[in-house]
Amino acid sequence: MRCGVCGSDRLSPVGELTTEALAPNFLHFKFPRPRLFRARPTFVAQFARACRDCGTLFPCLGDYERKLLDDSVDGLA
Repeated sequence: MRCGVCGSDRLSPVGELTTEALAPNFLHFKFPRPRLFRARPTFVAQFARACRDCGTLFPCLGDYERKLLDDSVDGLA
């Protein structure tokens, strides 16, 4: 895997993506509403990798969130 910004192959291992607050505040990956009065499809990125050369952060979905995304990908277009 390479950094999409600088092209380096020096990426960190996957780590947990969280804040210092008492309640976890993860990044949300949201898509437009599929229809009126329907909830926006949202997926939580709980993990990340960082480029060791330029510092770019790459959020990652966990196994459960990745499965939800895979199951609903046809309705997101």
